[in-house]
Amino acid sequence: MANNKMFFGWYVVGGTFIAQLFVVGFFMYSVSLVVPFVREDFGVSLEQVMYSLTLGTFFGLVLMPIAGILLDKFSIRWIMTAGTLVFAAGLWLLSRCTTITQFIIIFGFTYSISNALASSVASQTAISRWFTVSRGRALGISAIGTSIGGMLIPALVAYWLNSGGWRVALENLTYAILLVALPVVVLSVRGKPADMGMQPEPDPSPVASAPLDANLGLGDILRKPGFWYIGVALGLLFAVYSSMLANLTPYVIDLGSSTERASQLIMVLAVTGLLGKLLFGYAADIIPLKTGLRLSMLFVAIAFLIMASEPGLVWLVLAAALLGLATGGMLPTWGALMARVFGLVSYGRAMGLMGPLITLSIMPSFAIVGRLYDQTGSYQSSLLLFAGLMLVSMCILIPLKVDAGQSPDAAKTGEA
Repeated sequence: MANNKMFFGWYVVGGTFIAQLFVVGFFMYSVSLVVPFVREDFGVSLEQVMYSLTLGTFFGLVLMPIAGILLDKFSIRWIMTAGTLVFAAGLWLLSRCTTITQFIIIFGFTYSISNALASSVASQTAISRWFTVSRGRALGISAIGTSIGGMLIPALVAYWLNSGGWRVALENLTYAILLVALPVVVLSVRGKPADMGMQPEPDPSPVASAPLDANLGLGDILRKPGFWYIGVALGLLFAVYSSMLANLTPYVIDLGSSTERASQLIMVLAVTGLLGKLLFGYAADIIPLKTGLRLSMLFVAIAFLIMASEPGLVWLVLAAALLGLATGGMLPTWGALMARVFGLVSYGRAMGLMGPLITLSIMPSFAIVGRLYDQTGSYQSSLLLFAGLMLVSMCILIPLKVDAGQSPDAAKTGEA
């Protein structure tokens, strides 16, 4: 009789989906909702509140490489559980802060630890070890949690803010994390099939991934050219995307439109981002991974060129859709590519080391946009510059060798 029991790796996908829904849904999409209330409560400037994000980013530069080492050496189940508990405890403590200094310090630690231990890097590491031929699809489905979180968590936070204030909103979110996210992570996340006496998803490919499954040290990873090709290319991609996304509303207003129109474009971006994670996730199992990543960069470049022409509504919607598809393609393609280049044994360390490189690439991009806007009075120069940088990123990936688990067909299409 056939065994119709679902492969346990899909439960891992579900657990990481929920973890990213809460972590990314709050820290990326909901913090801006809380900021005005915090400013008013403590009677401080926006700059003082922003120190909390600055501190969290700084801590993250240190914590991400450490988290990568931990993910390769210890149980991802309990690492993500610890990150989820820190997330809940941090929000509860934030809701009881009496000074802005307390808020800044607690937020910084909560943000950096939760992001390092219970978000994308941990999720991608776990999933990559369970899946082979369906790895891209699994990573894409898991990453949809960030999109759903970007819709659901801000809605909940906004409702709680209006009904009880920012302290009640954070306290209620704490309870939601403890009642929903924590049990799901504990019950469903397992870092390796061997932890349950199981095998990874069967791979019918005649070529095994064993050659690159050596236990690489941090120095070994840094000496691999592939680390720098991927890190610099993705650093540029995340930098230009993040800085222009942060300026999307001012850009739309500069065109003579309204904040309502900007919010509609953000919704287009969110919906197509969800679609992009599915499409690129499936594509990552079929087409060469470098092709998938370069396609994301091409979409961003085309979108920026459209925006630089200061177009009408229809073209703006097209640009937003391309940006959404591109951001949807980043996470699953990146995760699958890292598994192929560095193998699974050293996956966490490689991802952890790449985090600071990408963060350092992102940090100056906001100032560049501001400086060019102040000098020219428009976003056109930034958009043209960043479109050019996407073409540079595509070229940076050309010499990248993608060897592990490579099929003969992939080699013929330039995957190696």
